[in-house]
Amino acid sequence: MNKIYKKLRQNTKGQYYLLSFCVFLSVLLVTSFSLMYFGPTVQDFLPEGGDTRKMAVLLLGVTAVGCFVFTVYAFGLFFRFKAREYGILMALGTEKKQLKKLLFQELSTVTALSSLVGLLISVPVSFLIWKLFELFIISNEQMTYRFGATGFLPGILFAFVLACVLGIAGRRFINRSDIMEILRTQQKTEMVKEIKGWTFPVGVVLTVLGLLLGASVKEVSARVFGIGLPGVVNLFYLLSLAGIYLILLSAVAQSRARKNRSKYYGNLVSISLMRFTAKATTKNMCVMTLLIFVCGFSAFYGMQYILAGGGVQTKNSKDFSLHYPVLEDQIGKKEIYDTASSYSIAVTDFTEHTATNLVVSYNAKDFDEETSRYIEVYRDKEMAAIFVSESDFEKISGQDITVAPGTYQTITTTDYNNFYEYEDGLQEVMNPDTEKTYPLTYGGTIENDVLAPFSEPFAYVVNDEAYREMTEGVQDAYKERVISFNAVNAEDSYDFARALLEQYVEHATDLSNHMGNWNIWAQKISDETGKEYGYGDRIHMTIDNNMLLGDWKYAPAFNIITVQDRMQLISVYVMLCLYIFIISLAAVSVMAYVRSISVVEDNKGLFESLTKLGADHRYKRNVLKKQIARIVQYPGIIGCVLTFVFAFIMNFMNDGRINSVETKALTLLTVMLVGMGIALYTIYKYSLYKAEKIVK
Repeated sequence: MNKIYKKLRQNTKGQYYLLSFCVFLSVLLVTSFSLMYFGPTVQDFLPEGGDTRKMAVLLLGVTAVGCFVFTVYAFGLFFRFKAREYGILMALGTEKKQLKKLLFQELSTVTALSSLVGLLISVPVSFLIWKLFELFIISNEQMTYRFGATGFLPGILFAFVLACVLGIAGRRFINRSDIMEILRTQQKTEMVKEIKGWTFPVGVVLTVLGLLLGASVKEVSARVFGIGLPGVVNLFYLLSLAGIYLILLSAVAQSRARKNRSKYYGNLVSISLMRFTAKATTKNMCVMTLLIFVCGFSAFYGMQYILAGGGVQTKNSKDFSLHYPVLEDQIGKKEIYDTASSYSIAVTDFTEHTATNLVVSYNAKDFDEETSRYIEVYRDKEMAAIFVSESDFEKISGQDITVAPGTYQTITTTDYNNFYEYEDGLQEVMNPDTEKTYPLTYGGTIENDVLAPFSEPFAYVVNDEAYREMTEGVQDAYKERVISFNAVNAEDSYDFARALLEQYVEHATDLSNHMGNWNIWAQKISDETGKEYGYGDRIHMTIDNNMLLGDWKYAPAFNIITVQDRMQLISVYVMLCLYIFIISLAAVSVMAYVRSISVVEDNKGLFESLTKLGADHRYKRNVLKKQIARIVQYPGIIGCVLTFVFAFIMNFMNDGRINSVETKALTLLTVMLVGMGIALYTIYKYSLYKAEKIVK
């Protein structure tokens, strides 16, 4: 029996290679993913309980599910090939017990060896991928690859689950009592049902409607009706899933002679082959379409992070800007110039001014949990905001502005667009010490990326006379020093920026040791009323705290460091997205190949009959090409179009427009989808080549 089995393995070694490759690839991808995520570098970098960790764990789960899907699919093809062998052996009197023992021996060997190789190769693969990403980030000691043995645990667990599933599938395969069912496994067909003409248009409508409703209904509800909808509205996306199924079912199973009867009857064999397996083929194509969508969208998602990955580098910003309480003995002009000189950095456009926190009363929007609606609220003297004089703003920004008496101008970031805050919402201002109030009217908006991030909801500009009047008698505790400057050779200023940041953190005291959302007036009100202030916690202010610049109220904005820190975070996201891209593309490739080979194997008898009826090689090849082309072509086209449409809708619904970064991302996505199309065409050509060999 061992000799017989050896001979059988030699005749079907391609199936063993495919099964081994799928197990190896899935274990490799899951393990290398987890090695990077659970490695000390990423674990030290990501904050505990943060959204990034939650997303990474979710993507790890998606990775495992994707790998599991295409590996189980390979299991199915393997057993389809084994069905005839085992059916004949059982018909000849071989006991199931003997066959079961032989099957489990070879399955155990294949799974164990493939998993072991995958686990071992995952270490250099994760290292090489990490090194690849170091080309896109500013490499430093914090982002050095560090091996973490904990990452092997998900891979080992995944390999164990695969082995168990393969064992269960093998047991079910052997325990079939009906020999004829095993022998006819490759000859099963479905009942042919008529597919109505409305199937395709209804499918298109459902697909588009699902995408539009899923991506826009929450935003439209909030912006137009002021109603906040729960996450259950995401179920609208299921309409798209139903629509995709109907589109594919129509493409696969709907066939009528219509006007061009000669073309219909000329392709009757090819059309009928699809119709006899319409349900199974459609389900397979649906999964492939969704995997192509996941593949394209994950790449697009990571690409957007890269395109938007820089610091604030606009005409309204400066290379270096910082603010801190005037009472704090911080670094100033002398320290900055001395440090710049030691690093051969030329400082230009240096400005140093004082801004004042004044108590504001303004209109805003809030979300009412009880009614699930966005409501208009008037925040009366609840917090303070930064104000600067007209002349100081002109020196900081280099812009000439005119602020009329009794008015204010709202300072926003470049291209600011926020539905939930009103640029014209400020009504009056109060001096926090004299408690005098000053009514103001809206005088316009001005963009400046130096001052805007320093104050919530906005920073404001008033004319010089109004500023002197409103800030008269304000104690220094409410005042802040604002420093900004450029560097001639900013791209070479990282070491200088790092040294300056170390000095800044070293000089920081409890006066500036506050969380990012801390507000001096809100803290004062909470202390006076005896209530706990939600943003009153202190932070860990050391240069080794890699989340310092994101969590600190008085964190400096040094573009070169912002770029590096953001790129470190981006590198984590992009690596995760790249893995999803690789896994999805691998799953699509395996499923397309497996389905193509299944179609050929299931219809070998048909091609033999066509030969006996006089069909030449060209006719048979044409039938084969159409079958395999449809398996790859339909999911490829629908998946790519779906990806682009969803990406466009998602970006448009963010703020009601497509900005320059999103335009670049959509353009690159188009190029990427074309590349995916080329990859799918390559899979088609290889599947056709193997299929032609099978049917000779």
